[in-house]
Amino acid sequence: MKWIAAGFVALVLAVLSFNAFIANDLSRQSSGNRLIAMLTDLYGWLLGSIGAIPTGILFAVCAVGIIVLAVRDGKAT
Repeated sequence: MKWIAAGFVALVLAVLSFNAFIANDLSRQSSGNRLIAMLTDLYGWLLGSIGAIPTGILFAVCAVGIIVLAVRDGKAT
């Protein structure tokens, strides 16, 4: 189950990273869902504050980190 959750979250972060690298501003879209609207505003704020490339790198590092944590969780210490 953890692999499904880790894979899904990593995939979402990878897509967000790709969108940041191509400077696709998701904040131009609107949503009736408050959570999605809040996350879209946060994404737009990140793009505006630190730029597209650093935002893409941030999301890519988070995606890799989630996979690494999922792999390390299964190993005995």
